[in-house]
Amino acid sequence: MQNPPTSSSPLSTLSGSLSRAEALLHSIIAGKQLRVVFQPIININSHSIIGYEALARGPQGSALERPDQLFSVAAELGALARLEYACREVACQNFVKQQLPGKLFLNMSPLSFTDSHYRDGVTLAILRRLNLSPERVVFELTEKQPMEDCDLLRDACEHFQRQGFAVAIDDLGAGYAGLRIWSEINPDYVKIDRHFISGVECSAVKREFVRFMLDIAQRIGNKVIAEGIETEQEFTTLAALGVEYMQGFYLARPASQPPLDVPSHIAIAPTAPRSHDPFRQTLREVTVYEAAISPGLPAADVVNMLRADVRISSLPVVDDNAAPVGMISRAELLNTFSWRYSYELHANKPIAEFISPRTLTMDIDAELHAAGRLVTEDPAQNLSVDILVQEQGRYVGVVKVRRLLRSIADEKLRAARHSNPLSGLPGNVPLYEWIDRLLGQRADFVVAYCDINHFKPFNDAFGYSCGDDVIIMLGQLLCDAVDPACDFVGHVGGDDFVVVLQSSDWRERCQRLLESFALEVEQRLSAAQRDYWTPDREGRRRRYGPLTLAIGCVHPDPSRNMTHHHVAVMLADAKHRAKELGGSQLFVSRRRVPATVLGSDTA
Repeated sequence: MQNPPTSSSPLSTLSGSLSRAEALLHSIIAGKQLRVVFQPIININSHSIIGYEALARGPQGSALERPDQLFSVAAELGALARLEYACREVACQNFVKQQLPGKLFLNMSPLSFTDSHYRDGVTLAILRRLNLSPERVVFELTEKQPMEDCDLLRDACEHFQRQGFAVAIDDLGAGYAGLRIWSEINPDYVKIDRHFISGVECSAVKREFVRFMLDIAQRIGNKVIAEGIETEQEFTTLAALGVEYMQGFYLARPASQPPLDVPSHIAIAPTAPRSHDPFRQTLREVTVYEAAISPGLPAADVVNMLRADVRISSLPVVDDNAAPVGMISRAELLNTFSWRYSYELHANKPIAEFISPRTLTMDIDAELHAAGRLVTEDPAQNLSVDILVQEQGRYVGVVKVRRLLRSIADEKLRAARHSNPLSGLPGNVPLYEWIDRLLGQRADFVVAYCDINHFKPFNDAFGYSCGDDVIIMLGQLLCDAVDPACDFVGHVGGDDFVVVLQSSDWRERCQRLLESFALEVEQRLSAAQRDYWTPDREGRRRRYGPLTLAIGCVHPDPSRNMTHHHVAVMLADAKHRAKELGGSQLFVSRRRVPATVLGSDTA
């Protein structure tokens, strides 16, 4: 409900003395002279508003109208808990009066959160008077101030939860001890700080942080809200990452009378933008906006610009219609003007006449590797001349060639880091990203878990070398069985492979894989390796026949499975059922949503 106190004293900015500021604050609190606006929090998967965050303002036209001033003064005067209680009462009254749906999110600072005077019973008294259930109220713990006593904070959190309230951590990642507080109090909701949301579509690092927070929250049963979403690009990227709950100006601005339904421009869940596909890195990832110059600008003016700032290596030239014209190379232009009589000859010429012949103009959705090849395959290419980037014929920025090459190298290192060293196939992390991307796109796909039956006894009997040969063989068979244009093969460890299939004939592909595996076992393995005795898991000698393959398949409902975790639950069961059948078998589960999702309350 409030902005954080600023670092400098706000009292110095107010007209009058400390006593006048204190008197004004006391009047505001005593008279409940507060304005409250509400910002909706939206579940993009169910297209519904799950609740509203209440945001308080001081009296209009007063010295304490701005929330940062209001709450900072209250903090300095030791009246923060009193002010927050007053805000709480006004917010609840307006929430009930407008009959807003869903939950009411109320911010509380750590100090007032643990203040027993304003904690014990006062909020329940307000709710009883307004006939508002505690289950509809969420207390947001703002993380702007240090809170050393985590035991006290945890006790206060448990106190509210026992009373029926939910608890949220606000601005996760921006405060003093976010992860520690998260682990200590185990809130119902966590709200990712705006820092990680701003420009997330252009930052691979921020996307990794968001995935990290989503992964932890999923594992411990918390809900994640991304707040501060201001652009469509941020919105679509977060949706593709699997964020279910969102809040921000792009969705709806705070208002005294907020919308009761999801705004029409986000009524349909977005698909993941191709340019942000983690498996298809594009220039969008590395494009930065640079101020452009007009093609008619005199060349002498540009020379002066370059000599005044040695950091400029090249300049984009863009016409009045925002269409890219070309790049000006610092080295090329200054070399031209280094000759005798060059100023007399060229000073007044338009800069468009000096466009670098090495200019590369590319679309923002061009793949990094394609851009890298253009740069590296031309031995005359000047690495100091930026790549000019356009989108639908309009200038959007430039790409530093060195940054491009570094990003390509980083992408290769990342792929190697997350690949299985034996098969060279992608491991768990790329697999999770692939499934989450498809869920975000609401794509139709099937996931197949492939596991060799009785592989451990075979490995124990004939050694790791023979076992590795079989694993490599299966990996190759899987790659041959899929359509590389739309399917994904992952090696998640040992003899376990997971295949994500978008091919319409996925069932036939799985059947052919079973046949191919049986044929390869017959042809590659000796008779002794297809009929042998060896101890089983209990240590008893047992006879084993040829290796067989079990495939368990699930067909996730993308509208109800939020992340790869949900798919993994169903997949583990399908694999178990396939192995129970014995021999080379394909089991296709009819379950499209895990039981945990069917029984959960998504609100």
